[in-house]
Amino acid sequence: MQAAGGAPGEEAALFWVEAVEEGAAVEEGEVAGLGQEFQLLVLDVMEEVEVVAYEEQEQVSSEEHVHDHPRPGALSDRPALEALAALQLELEPVNKIAQRAHARLKRKNSQRRKVHLEHRSAIIQGIRGFWVEVFMNHPQMSVLMSKQDADMLHFMTNLEVEEFRHPTRHCKITLSFRRNRYFQNEVIVKEYLMKVTGYHASRSTPVQWHQGFERKAYRRRHHDSSVNFFNWFFDHNFTGSDWIAEIIIRDLWPNPLQYYVWRKAAPRKVPGGREEPDPPSF
Repeated sequence: MQAAGGAPGEEAALFWVEAVEEGAAVEEGEVAGLGQEFQLLVLDVMEEVEVVAYEEQEQVSSEEHVHDHPRPGALSDRPALEALAALQLELEPVNKIAQRAHARLKRKNSQRRKVHLEHRSAIIQGIRGFWVEVFMNHPQMSVLMSKQDADMLHFMTNLEVEEFRHPTRHCKITLSFRRNRYFQNEVIVKEYLMKVTGYHASRSTPVQWHQGFERKAYRRRHHDSSVNFFNWFFDHNFTGSDWIAEIIIRDLWPNPLQYYVWRKAAPRKVPGGREEPDPPSF
């Protein structure tokens, strides 16, 4: 990070490098062209960064800062400690500039990313059975699901994950369904608090089971307390719920396409009598 006396253009260049690297880290399969959009976004933000940097530096140069120096351990350490204190003093306004610029960049990137995710959702809703394929092809999620769970997910039309920082940092999972024989809800929402120790169940939409399936659902829930998809769907406030949420939030949601194309293709005959599988197809 640059000290307050540096040129604003150099600081903007630093943010350019950081932003391009961050854009390059986006998973290739998630959203086509998102990296290019992100770089265009950085060009817009660079001018704002320069203006903010100039204003902050002007303010720092016109103010007198009075800070207590740390108590030295020995007389020979005093010059070094004084230099360290002066440097730390110079870093404070620079850090403020960085925080403000990063917040602006993140906010604009989030807005642009939302457009791509909405477009992705619209495409997925036109692919019948997309989400059940994704869930059943995931190596960890598939072992937590029964055939009945898979049949239930055949009616799922959309999945959305949103993260919020206010008033507390939390995450919302929204599952959308078309009319089905299991329950009446068109939307099921599950919320988790995001803490250092992981995801903690916060709120869940009660499932309104159809009368013909309600008794079976309650019997299954109370006779099997293991960690599985049905228990999570029924009521996510149980031990192990955070594991299922983490799979959805960190694995299925960012790039669901990678699991949709994992379907095992039928083998085809090749010269010599051997059989080899066809490449995955949509």
